[in-house]
Amino acid sequence: MAKESLFMKQNISRPKIDDVIAETLTGDGLKNAQYFLNFIKENKMTPSWASANSWKVSYKSKGVCYIRLTGTQFYNVAGNAWHIAVFTQFDGHMKELLSNESEAIKEMIQSHRDENVPCGGCMPSLDRHTVNRDYKNICACTCVNISSPSESMCEFAKKLVMQRRDAIFTGRVPKCSYVKPADRT
Repeated sequence: MAKESLFMKQNISRPKIDDVIAETLTGDGLKNAQYFLNFIKENKMTPSWASANSWKVSYKSKGVCYIRLTGTQFYNVAGNAWHIAVFTQFDGHMKELLSNESEAIKEMIQSHRDENVPCGGCMPSLDRHTVNRDYKNICACTCVNISSPSESMCEFAKKLVMQRRDAIFTGRVPKCSYVKPADRT
């Protein structure tokens, strides 16, 4: 008999992130993940099971970020580790947020950004400039990926999440529409 995959087990039970975090992480990883999760809930955002050890966090039915734990498919989240992928818009609001951050944070944004070049097909691509770098043909649904964040990186992730939440609240999130493969540039 074939072994049942983590996805198949969780697809049936749709576990709450709180339960899986407590079973999966230990030490500082557990403490930081619970701290970040409490922040999410305190700010009226909802984590919903998305895939094996992966939860999509939403606000007003729009995506804010993903939280992924060890066992997530395709994202190489190692043992006793977790990952935050925050949806970001590289616009004037991001530039303002980054202007107050350290060079280390700016470097992290450049090195941990999912560039999606060319656009993944969810909407027409954009050209953007941020952190002293030009980006051509990037997806408006770009993510900043933070792996196993320390307490200080959780603080920065919270700023990114609140920026995304504010963009949703004020209607600044661009409407994504599917672009057929033949129409992509």
